[in-house]
Amino acid sequence: MSSKTKLKAGMQAPDFTVADANGREYSLGQLRGSKSAVLVFLRYAGCPICQLSLQQLKNAHAEFEARNAQVMAFVQSPAQTVLQSGDVSAFPFPIIPDPDERIYKLFGVGSGGLGALLAPRTLQRGIQATLKGHRQGKMEGNTWQLPGDFIVDPQGVLKLARMGRDMGDNLSPDKLLSYL
Repeated sequence: MSSKTKLKAGMQAPDFTVADANGREYSLGQLRGSKSAVLVFLRYAGCPICQLSLQQLKNAHAEFEARNAQVMAFVQSPAQTVLQSGDVSAFPFPIIPDPDERIYKLFGVGSGGLGALLAPRTLQRGIQATLKGHRQGKMEGNTWQLPGDFIVDPQGVLKLARMGRDMGDNLSPDKLLSYL
């Protein structure tokens, strides 16, 4: 599949093999025939909005498991930063460092601009994250990176292929669960 092909629901998802921050390998192909995959693309480990999203996914993890779905969260930070940013073993799903943006590009998760950074939703989610105790950490990767949400069914077909419009535009766990 060309990196310029825009992924849409109903298309076959591109396969990949990646390692999480601890070096454990995951492959979309390994899930075929058995589980759905929930792929959540965030910005970087030090992003308060991303930290809030990770916490919300963690809180809803039992519901994803009950629907036979494997959550995978992608960040632009390198593995060392992910490991230093907190106890990744406390998360019941892999946090996958992608500093080269290989999987971001494979799924067409792109960049925004100043408008996406200063969008009302971005500011609202930033305030919400800060009030819940999430603090700004090291900024890494593409400053303008947008988030994305994808759901792949057990046959490898995309049920959801969604790019965020601004930095605070990941779907909530409840909305992601509605596609399973």
